[in-house]
Amino acid sequence: MPPWRERDLRSVSGGRETSIEFVNHRSRSVIVYWLDHHGHRQQYAVLEPSESYQQHTYVGHPWVVTDRRGRSLVCFEPTAAPARAVIR
Repeated sequence: MPPWRERDLRSVSGGRETSIEFVNHRSRSVIVYWLDHHGHRQQYAVLEPSESYQQHTYVGHPWVVTDRRGRSLVCFEPTAAPARAVIR
């Protein structure tokens, strides 16, 4: 999802367990955040270029990836099937 969607995203309870593999295809490091029930960022990982990270999560728990300055690059919403989130 586009980065501007972050302002409308919040975690909701009750979703099924799933996972996301975050993959950094950028030339610089990125930061992975879970958006809590109030829409606040909770940092989970810093990915260097070419690194990946497997995250257990739930459907209804959105994620945002930012650059080192905190600027949103992309948002992800987990699906029932495990998925890959490629950051370009």
